[in-house]
Amino acid sequence: MSKQHKQPRRPSNKMLARQFEAAVGGSAPPESKIYTCERPSPVRAIGEFEPMGGVLIAYPGTVAPPAEHKQLAPSGPRAFGIPNELIVRMQQADSADPVQIFVFCDDAAQLPVIQKDLAATAASIDIAFDPNLVHLIPWDTDTYWTRDYGPWWIHNKTTGYYGIAKHVYTTLGGGAVGLVEGAEEVPPREGSGIFRPNDDYGAVRFSDWLNAPIRMWNDASRHDGRSDPIDVNNWYFTGLLDVGGNYMVTGDGVIASSYLVATQNELPVLCEGQATKPDANTVEARLEYILDQLNRFMGIDRYHVLADPTGTYIGHIDCWGKFLSKDKVLIAESQDSETNDALDQIAASFQAEGIEVHRVMCQNTYVPIADTPATTAAYTNSLILNDHVYVPLSGPSYQEFDDEALKVYRQALPEHTIVGIQSKPEFPWLGTDAMHCRTRGVPRGVVNNWLKSLKLK
Repeated sequence: MSKQHKQPRRPSNKMLARQFEAAVGGSAPPESKIYTCERPSPVRAIGEFEPMGGVLIAYPGTVAPPAEHKQLAPSGPRAFGIPNELIVRMQQADSADPVQIFVFCDDAAQLPVIQKDLAATAASIDIAFDPNLVHLIPWDTDTYWTRDYGPWWIHNKTTGYYGIAKHVYTTLGGGAVGLVEGAEEVPPREGSGIFRPNDDYGAVRFSDWLNAPIRMWNDASRHDGRSDPIDVNNWYFTGLLDVGGNYMVTGDGVIASSYLVATQNELPVLCEGQATKPDANTVEARLEYILDQLNRFMGIDRYHVLADPTGTYIGHIDCWGKFLSKDKVLIAESQDSETNDALDQIAASFQAEGIEVHRVMCQNTYVPIADTPATTAAYTNSLILNDHVYVPLSGPSYQEFDDEALKVYRQALPEHTIVGIQSKPEFPWLGTDAMHCRTRGVPRGVVNNWLKSLKLK
């Protein structure tokens, strides 16, 4: 690294742990552990590497609502959190099965503006673009992090129906695995999404839009002129506070997350007595309940609960780990020896489960706008979309790391096309946030059902 790009020294993991303990009075989470549930389920959670027919993104306003009206969506000029190049490439418009782009935006007048802007980008890089693949969902969100609040898709193995297992989106962390500034004393269940209620409702709003919105079992006449019944996307409420960035599934009953989920969810009793700093026995009880809910609604029977090695504020697994397929996982490597030792242990635990492990070096960087000065380049925060993988690049200052990350993906997924993507300058990729956080895939089966309802498929 050249001297002009030298970054401030990264605090050690112990230093960060002490900072968090001082801030919230909590202690470090327990060691990583695997929880199991042997109860059979007719449904399964869909992995992000399975066939996708759409991607859900957001085009929110950039002016925050006044403090006395936090429930309102942001206003003013709108912006995508991802570059136009990625949106155009995600369409895969030159393939046999193009990908629909669904955009949260409650302003129909924006559609031609978006289409014109994307068309110009496509022409500049000579990529196929189809304006008819872009659709506005009439709903304004609080943020562009659709991975965190977007639908968790499930598939019923008996009926063939698709569905959504709805979680309550929350930004609240706590203890040594996550902390939202200003939310230290906020009870976890006070306010959907901790002042992001429009994000939290997004999954339900999208499901209703896909079903247009009369469901098959309703006797009400369809008001949209469509008479043919369609395969609906049933949705179920898990009752769990969670985020999509801390949710990784294999598609066959295995899930992985950090211990953040245990700090966010109290047991469903009148007075558990603890919120964001549970003791070891409480953590065990909470995770047994959480797995029971995940099994009921999503068919999860094996749960890897991992101690976040990075010490960053967010506590999301997609900052340092990613399932590439049912039997492959990508785990970050760190230049910090203590952090890397912890990542090595996580990698070994997956390998012991018979999962093929790939590693990618994530350099230490300093991000002034992040909650802490410690972060890693989010190469694991990529988007797998059918036979393509879009990987966030850190830029010219980190060319060596970028090249090596792309090489790792090509070795791990040789049948895929690997494409590196630079961020928008105004919304850079961070160690705690990149394109995986800002996109949400929609299964091909869900999109095909929707197209049939339009009599387009």
